[in-house]
Amino acid sequence: MVKQYSLLTAILIALLLAVTSCGNDTEVTRTPGGTSVGGANITTGLEIDEDYVVTEPQTSFEPNQEFYFYFHNNLPFGSEEVTVQLIDNSDDQVLAENSYDVDPDAAELTDKIWFGSTGMFTIAAKVDGELRATREVLIEE
Repeated sequence: MVKQYSLLTAILIALLLAVTSCGNDTEVTRTPGGTSVGGANITTGLEIDEDYVVTEPQTSFEPNQEFYFYFHNNLPFGSEEVTVQLIDNSDDQVLAENSYDVDPDAAELTDKIWFGSTGMFTIAAKVDGELRATREVLIEE
């Protein structure tokens, strides 16, 4: 019995050392996410189709690279204005804010944007001042 416990203890110590040493060599990065209210969403990508919908969604881009955001509200806006904010996640500072004149019966908005520096950023869409959707993007070299 003593030999079994010694062998088991030796195996557990070896596994613990292997896991600990691997953990120091890897860098943990956060994957861009997003939020949705009532099914609204924001998609980002480099290309859009004839309906102005992003064709190949992606969330990683290079500094100063122009890309599209597509905001789908999932129901008519019911307002003549949609506000989009670009936010730096490191300090929650609003870098840019743009109000779009929209048809109240429409539910979609597409435009081109870019970020000049590296980091994690959020695109936030608001209808009548109420947050409807966000999408994080990672800007890296």
